[in-house]
Amino acid sequence: MKKVIGIDIGGTKINASLIDEEGNIIDKKEVPTQADKGRDTVLNNIKDVIYALDYKEAEAIGIGTPGFIDSENGIVTFAGNIKGWTGLNLKETVESFVDLPVFVENDANIALVAEKWIGAAKDYDNIVMITLGTGLGGAVYSDGQMLRGSNFQGAELGHLILYPGGRSCTCGQNGCAEAYCAGSALGREYEEITGKKLSGKEVFALVDTDDTAKEVLAHYESNLGHYLTSIRNIFDPQVIVVGGGVIASNDIFWDGMIQKFKEYCNKPETVDIIPAKFLNNAGVIGAAKVAFERINNEK
Repeated sequence: MKKVIGIDIGGTKINASLIDEEGNIIDKKEVPTQADKGRDTVLNNIKDVIYALDYKEAEAIGIGTPGFIDSENGIVTFAGNIKGWTGLNLKETVESFVDLPVFVENDANIALVAEKWIGAAKDYDNIVMITLGTGLGGAVYSDGQMLRGSNFQGAELGHLILYPGGRSCTCGQNGCAEAYCAGSALGREYEEITGKKLSGKEVFALVDTDDTAKEVLAHYESNLGHYLTSIRNIFDPQVIVVGGGVIASNDIFWDGMIQKFKEYCNKPETVDIIPAKFLNNAGVIGAAKVAFERINNEK
């Protein structure tokens, strides 16, 4: 059975897996991303995680990365979360240290690919996926294809304006949904109120004992409710799949989010909102599927 390597470049870690044609993970490795140290460090970490796998068994490598991606040429046209990532030809760079064809795609797109292939969305044809993590990613699948846009910026759903003139965003705009709905937004609001820095996970852990954390959670659920309402009204999908690392805490925010969505949306019954099947593995599985499809297309 053929195998490829799927790589998911996240805000805190890089996951890589050797995966077969049925989506089974044969081997898995991870290293810190170290995004704050810039492009060269992240590239060295990608190299290390590939070499940690038995990469000679693979026929290709698929990579999911944050940012606007020219997936035809493997170029990152814009990325705000890794210093020096904008303008990088990631395909050519990775191919320079491993003798395999490399294919690059946006990280939210590959998460949707995984869910459509063997995950929660496999029985749906019109799908929107959002990924809640350090940032807020989006992907749209309709009529058998992904929405890419004329500048490879289609479905950048984290950069819809939720609060005009609001918080600054890494994309250069103000008031983006990412600044209010990403997991990092929880810690950001908590710090704005208290001056104390906490992660989103730490804020969730305090909701039963800390009134500020409870207030932040209520704002978060409301923001997600408004955001999902806009997504439903713009795209009219059969399903909205919610993925990303924040979903590991869905027992804390999910019911409140759905309640707010039903309160705000004029036709909430027309769309299913479901959690993703794959959490940490969505990126590597989707990247592998992209690699399988593209090596087959090239033959």
